[in-house]
Amino acid sequence: MRLPISYDDVKRLLLGRKLITEEDWASAEKNASRRRRGIEEVLIERGFFTESYLYEMIAAELKIPYVNLRMIKIEDAIMRMLPEEIAQETRSIAFGQEKAHGLIKVACMNPLDQEILAKVQQTLGQQIEVYLTGEKSFRYAARLYNTNVKEELLQVINEHLHVPTDRDEAAEFELPVVKIFDIMLEYAFLEQASDIHVEPLSDAVLVRFRIDGDLQDKIELPLAIREGLIARIKILANLKIDEHRVPQDGRLSFKIDEDEESARVSIIPTLYGEKAVLRLLSEETENLSLQDIGLTKANLDIVIHNVGKPYGMVLVVGPTGSGKTTTLYAILNFLNTEDVNISTIEDPVEYGIRRVNQTQVNTTAGYTFASGLRSLLRQDPDIIMIGEIRDGETAQIAVRAALTGHLMLSTLHTNNAAAAPARLLDMGVEPFLVSSTLNVVIAQRLVRRVCIECIVTYKLSAAEIKSLSGEYDLRAIVVRMQKLGALDKTITGFSQLHFYRGKGCARCHHTGYVGRLGVMEVLGNTHAIQQATIKHMSSEDLEVIALQEGMVPIFDDAMQKALLGQTTLEEVLRISRE
Repeated sequence: MRLPISYDDVKRLLLGRKLITEEDWASAEKNASRRRRGIEEVLIERGFFTESYLYEMIAAELKIPYVNLRMIKIEDAIMRMLPEEIAQETRSIAFGQEKAHGLIKVACMNPLDQEILAKVQQTLGQQIEVYLTGEKSFRYAARLYNTNVKEELLQVINEHLHVPTDRDEAAEFELPVVKIFDIMLEYAFLEQASDIHVEPLSDAVLVRFRIDGDLQDKIELPLAIREGLIARIKILANLKIDEHRVPQDGRLSFKIDEDEESARVSIIPTLYGEKAVLRLLSEETENLSLQDIGLTKANLDIVIHNVGKPYGMVLVVGPTGSGKTTTLYAILNFLNTEDVNISTIEDPVEYGIRRVNQTQVNTTAGYTFASGLRSLLRQDPDIIMIGEIRDGETAQIAVRAALTGHLMLSTLHTNNAAAAPARLLDMGVEPFLVSSTLNVVIAQRLVRRVCIECIVTYKLSAAEIKSLSGEYDLRAIVVRMQKLGALDKTITGFSQLHFYRGKGCARCHHTGYVGRLGVMEVLGNTHAIQQATIKHMSSEDLEVIALQEGMVPIFDDAMQKALLGQTTLEEVLRISRE
């Protein structure tokens, strides 16, 4: 790692922020000297801070903006304005354009080197706006100069294809499964995919990436690779390679260049063979804070107040793929201080968190959520996180643990926040226990973010408004948005509203969207909610009370974000119709 400031300055900044002690620095310095590595690399390995945090701190000291290139989509045309050989030589990446002033945004590993900046500016032929970036971030972006998974995989396949000389002879493959799988993983990370689907067909193996919530076909591989590819995934995930009849779940780790990455693995038997889905686990997601996950200021205040309580239950609810686990990890990061003991039981462990005792369900060995929770209670925990409350036994133990001085975090599969208390009651938990232990429920969905490079504003046509008015009370929506402060009081109708969408550009692959954003409703366990729970009221009645108590429903939270240009009206309507 190459830092733009001296180690003396790094040490001063770290000590000043009380991230390390003199002893920590001395120990890391000794280890770094022995291993011929940077001191900061050793400190990052030991979990004192992340690379992103280190560079943000340095950028603040230098008064230069910081950019993590792994978190943005770089437009190919802009990146290639700086040829690859110049980018490698100067350790710089052109990643954006300030159209209003004609500036090219350039991320540099050493933004203080005037010779480097002069060479970059001369090559681009335009004024530049300089940003600081880290080595891992630079390496990631530099790989984008060559990003076509289909072309590279076809090249590998053709190199190993035996073309028959006889008309009756079949083509044969001696495919390098390890290389093909590594290429798939690398390109999935470069395209910021959240999942890789390896699906067996009758005559091929289809590989698809989920990017910003949408599945995209990438390539069809020869059928001959199916068993070898699945076996490779099983080996890396420590699964049984000779078991083909039942589903298996696991986790694998791998390296891209020098970066350690990981993925959650699920394998199920299908008609034409086993299908594998890999959920890619990003370091940036691992380090998300509560401020990053999409909570509005009002909802954030409610969440912080309730997760700060010494005991009780915090539930995150929503359908599969709605970001529940990410929210739980953000809460854990917020709570993870020196004076608490945090233990988890997950299925599987998705991200490693420093100083958190994380365990994983193992049904073969009899280690389930329920049995694991009993064991964790004997570990003197202050905070317990259970991956999911799936059955009555787990629910009973979790609620009683929350009642006896533990802060309990978990997830449930319900569609909205008001359904969570009712779901616990259906699992056999006594109403008075639910009412006294439940602190807060966070219900959420994910919507796609509008691409900021090609964002445009528009108003709905009369025909569109007429169509929507048959499904929604548009006047009521306007009134609610005004109460939330998202609209001016002078707005009288839907026809006056401005919405946003992306026209489509190279940066967003002409989809109009880049990344995803959480939309949420937060149910605080007020006195009225407690009384309704004790009376075993339905989830519909609970929701009416919650709205009267000031809860902002998911639809309204999403609509606020559409009016602010963070997402589109189409995304809001999509989640409301699910």
